[in-house]
Amino acid sequence: MGGQESEKFHWPWQVAVLNGFQEVICGGTLVAPGWVLTAAHCSRQKLFVILKEYDLSVYEGDEIRVRVERIIIHPRYNPNTIDNDMALLKLRALDLELDGGLNLQPACLPPSDFQRRKRKPKMCVVIGWGKVQSQDSYGSQILREARVPIVGQRTCRSAYWRYQITNNMFCAGYRDGRSDTCSGDSGGPLLCKMRGRWTVVGVTSFGYGCGRRGKYGIYANVANHVRWIKSVIKTSGYQ
Repeated sequence: MGGQESEKFHWPWQVAVLNGFQEVICGGTLVAPGWVLTAAHCSRQKLFVILKEYDLSVYEGDEIRVRVERIIIHPRYNPNTIDNDMALLKLRALDLELDGGLNLQPACLPPSDFQRRKRKPKMCVVIGWGKVQSQDSYGSQILREARVPIVGQRTCRSAYWRYQITNNMFCAGYRDGRSDTCSGDSGGPLLCKMRGRWTVVGVTSFGYGCGRRGKYGIYANVANHVRWIKSVIKTSGYQ
């Protein structure tokens, strides 16, 4: 919401996550060859992803549709509080090898001390095919992006005093709600530029409505889980 259409292939690590009926339900981020980071609440019994997707309404010939071989939900994910809302999707190697999907550029992972750093990027970007207006029936057909600032934890907890905002979450957006993620953007990345490289700092998790005044988007804190992400990829990766 409050953003613009992205340029085609500007975000090569962005993927569409589909359920067993081939419906786009979430976004995700390629973080290593054959591995997609998404939200745990996007998990289904059967999942597919589309790499190099841009316009959902048109098959342009570049897209790579891959079956998810394995879904690894964060071991401390709590569906009641939505804490640790993170999952890794291992893509089927045969599909990737046939279509050249193993050569796509992944997003960078943040340093584990990112949230504790005094000097953090002031402006970041969220991307996805989610709703452009909260009253829309469906999400956008074309990949969109919006610039959002990261909000301090004190402000975040004050805005969501009825919720349990843990250190594994953070807020991003504006107090007036001008730019926000919405339904359908879940699992996609919040990206910040660090040392000239786009880094996936957050995973779109939840919020109270979309673009509401005084309510920010809430994101799973990737920096807290870098060790887990790298460990899973190392022990379950492609040989």
